Amino acid sequence: MNKGIVIKNMNGYYYIQDELGTIHECKVRGRLKKSRYSLLVGDRVEFSEDGFVECILPRQNSMVRPAVANIDQVILVVAAHNPDINELLLDKMLVMIEHADIPVVLCVNKYDVGDTSTDQLIDKYKAIGYQVITTSATAKIGINELRNKLLHKVTAFAGPSGVGKSSLLNAVDEKFAFQTGDISDKIKRGKHTTRHASLFSLNTDSFIMDTPGFSAIEFTDITLERLPTLFPEFSDYVEACKFHPCYHEHEPICGIKDALVNHKIFESRYDAYTIIRKDIQNQRKRF
Repeated sequence: MNKGIVIKNMNGYYYIQDELGTIHECKVRGRLKKSRYSLLVGDRVEFSEDGFVECILPRQNSMVRPAVANIDQVILVVAAHNPDINELLLDKMLVMIEHADIPVVLCVNKYDVGDTSTDQLIDKYKAIGYQVITTSATAKIGINELRNKLLHKVTAFAGPSGVGKSSLLNAVDEKFAFQTGDISDKIKRGKHTTRHASLFSLNTDSFIMDTPGFSAIEFTDITLERLPTLFPEFSDYVEACKFHPCYHEHEPICGIKDALVNHKIFESRYDAYTIIRKDIQNQRKRF
């Protein structure tokens, strides 16, 4: 029995890269279609010589939007300038990734055009506890560090448009753009199509996940109780709250509000929390 990883799903066919890097076009056995697990991009599988998926191997994790499995980490890319960093958008995306319970690395790209405000932002997110790297595809800054972060992992790249995700990937491995087109030729789809998640291999055990929809900001499946736990810096202060659950807005004796007053929590992060909380409340009203 062969083993591999699902890199694409299109029109009922699953494209599986085996341990040697060869791509196979496969179908799914009927008994698997009836199981409670549908086959996802990122799934590790066993498949037969005649092109049928026989078994889905145990998953590390899975997501609904996008429908993918076994992501080891997310590289969340923002740009030092052009476009300037939108901190609220950044915080919203971090909340989505935290909710998926996937490790995240914040990548500040275009660092060669950064300034003191860029370094202040980097220091801020490091102080919160996030891992931050700085890169520039044009100036070749931090490319080796980024490349090392990708080794032996399935990595999803996320971030706003225009921050240079594709340029970074091409700087990491110049074959990446060619491979994107090559796989697209195999499945008869345009290489800029973003309707479905795809995997592209840097080597036989290092993959980049092109995840359309990963950056979509939707909080429909995040509860008001869950939200505070998605701000990791809150965890040191929640025990000081008098009420449980505490929503850290109007309640008396709130550890989070005390930490805010004492400058132990950044005001912009608390503001982001209250904005997202209102977004969740408004979505509940609509439904």
